[in-house]
Amino acid sequence: MKTLRRHPGAVIGVTAFVLVALVLTGMVAGTLSNATRGDTIRLSAEFSDATGVAVGDDVRMAGVKVGRVVGTELVDNLAVVTFDVETTQRVTTSTLASVDFLNLMGQRYIALEAGAGAPDATPLADGDIIPVARTRNALDLTAMFNAFKPIFDTLRPEDINELAGNIVSVLQGQGGTLSSLTQQVAELTSTVVARDDMISQVLDNLTFVSETANSHRTEIVSLIQELGTLTRGLAEDRELIATALDDITDLTGTGSDLLDATAEPVKADIASLRYLLDYLAGEDELLGSVLHHTPLQFNTYVRTLGYGSHLNVYVCRLYVQVTGGPKVDTVPEGLHSERCR
Repeated sequence: MKTLRRHPGAVIGVTAFVLVALVLTGMVAGTLSNATRGDTIRLSAEFSDATGVAVGDDVRMAGVKVGRVVGTELVDNLAVVTFDVETTQRVTTSTLASVDFLNLMGQRYIALEAGAGAPDATPLADGDIIPVARTRNALDLTAMFNAFKPIFDTLRPEDINELAGNIVSVLQGQGGTLSSLTQQVAELTSTVVARDDMISQVLDNLTFVSETANSHRTEIVSLIQELGTLTRGLAEDRELIATALDDITDLTGTGSDLLDATAEPVKADIASLRYLLDYLAGEDELLGSVLHHTPLQFNTYVRTLGYGSHLNVYVCRLYVQVTGGPKVDTVPEGLHSERCR
């Protein structure tokens, strides 16, 4: 304490430094917290695509921050972004919400703007939702640059590298002149201008793609919803699917074991069948005779069953012959019944 009393200037300097540091720290913390000051209401907006939107992102009107994003979730295949807005701002049933780029690093923010019929619109209350019909997704830069790919393909990389090298050389005072640099820029520009037909074609293609996607918006949304339904169904039946896959695995194993067990007998049967076929091929006349008389035999057999589920047979002629002896007709022809005649 005696030392501090001997150096009051140092004590005052340290105290002032600490106070300034605390104030600056508070300012930085307030900036990083991205908090909304004053009373707010909580609203939600439905987007078909809210890629890049995160909790803490700004909500702006006419470029001025009026709120912050507090949550994002997926509901019925739509991205629902929840945000707080200052009660002093007019957000109505005609307000449009869009996802815009905050910077080149890819950060986004929710932009609110007055829509058609804003003067007569009704203010939104806490908990209200801005439907997807009054929201707009962020520009897809990847799709846009892919559309310009044919133009980029016409530019030779060596020309771009030479131009960049000459610019660096001129700025460093090494070789080259502004005249030659301007000439190269003019040549590069002329090359791009010479591709104006291709540029027009690319723009026409972009327009056609946009119009086609817009005209089939209902089908695209329906397709996404059906895919979501299918995915949910598969997720709900995942246990049954897993069980079925296990059963298929067991069946495959059983079939493999069965084939292993019956392989040799089947091979033996096929070999025996080959001998049978060879024998039948050698007895083609006998086989043909059998096949020829088979229908007649079946017709005869069917007639014996014509009066019920019992055999109905009439003996019209009966021959008895002993081996080596004559054939004797045991039923003389004159004694045949009416049916046999």
